[in-house]
Amino acid sequence: MKKIFTFLIAAVMLVLAAVALYLCEDYGTYNLVYIFCFVFIAAYGICAPSTIASKVAQVLIYGIILAAQILFNVLVIRSAASGPAYDLCRFLGVLAASVPFLARISFFYQSGTSWSFPSAEEPSVLSYGQLLCDKDEIIRKAERLKAAGSVLSRVELTEILYQLPRHSSFSYINHGTLTEEYFQRAMQTLDHEYIYLVVTSSKSLPSDVIGLFTKKEYNHVSLAFDEQLDTIISYNGGQRAVPPGLNTELLAALTQRDGSAILVYRLPAAAEQKRSLIEKVRKINAEGSAYNLLGLVFKGSVKPNIMFCSQFVYTMLESAGLAYFDKKAAQVAPADFIEMDYGRKLEFVRRIALVGEA
Repeated sequence: MKKIFTFLIAAVMLVLAAVALYLCEDYGTYNLVYIFCFVFIAAYGICAPSTIASKVAQVLIYGIILAAQILFNVLVIRSAASGPAYDLCRFLGVLAASVPFLARISFFYQSGTSWSFPSAEEPSVLSYGQLLCDKDEIIRKAERLKAAGSVLSRVELTEILYQLPRHSSFSYINHGTLTEEYFQRAMQTLDHEYIYLVVTSSKSLPSDVIGLFTKKEYNHVSLAFDEQLDTIISYNGGQRAVPPGLNTELLAALTQRDGSAILVYRLPAAAEQKRSLIEKVRKINAEGSAYNLLGLVFKGSVKPNIMFCSQFVYTMLESAGLAYFDKKAAQVAPADFIEMDYGRKLEFVRRIALVGEA
């Protein structure tokens, strides 16, 4: 009961803060909300039962997030001109208020613990001895924070801000990018009773950002109907050439960065199952699609054809009766296709290591 009550308080607080921020055009109010959220989440992190290392790491991370929020407010929101660009900046400023809470869920939340305020009987004393004992965990948290800072550098933040307006998590923006020639090639593979799962470590910006949440190296998965991977498709950002959503892919594009690697697996599929998959892809292509950017965080979709890569692949497998593990599609991560293959349904085909890797 305490867990639900605490969650409701935090949710109400965030909703009210979001409404107040968006309606208020005074950029100073954003800073006040950011500071209030920092005080709330830092106090909770200090008081909640956890290791000393976790408490120290949380305060440091929340402090850095607060500094980044204020800088974003001053350099972006305050300097934005009126019009759609200003509205977008204000909306991003509202979303920024939730960053420390998302950081707690991503870095510090333990599913086995109850999310409730600690009682007075639960001691939380910081001792030098405990600090020394927990130094390895502090170092580990600091390394993850450093990695997050590297991903969210100034240059890559600029790229993120450029990419955001191209996406939509509420309507279909990608229509008919797969050609009839593609479907003819896919149909020609029906006699070859396998489909192929391609799991990629692309070292790209989207992959690095997703890795902050999944904590995995391989953060993209694709589907193909032929062994040569000429029919490879997935949900992606479109590489600026086409809208984000359901698109064909090229191995060269997936692995253009140094250190990129691909793992190729095959899964037995009868001809009718492959035909069902191809027809399902054809239907999505005709109806329209969009990349489920918000779904990466909130684990849900507003419309059926708004998905991210692993959500799409799992949905396809499930629709054809080929899913070999049980999980909600919106909660599936790319690495799950390998790690949750307990029945050993997949057959490893090959690993492709690209430039920059020995």
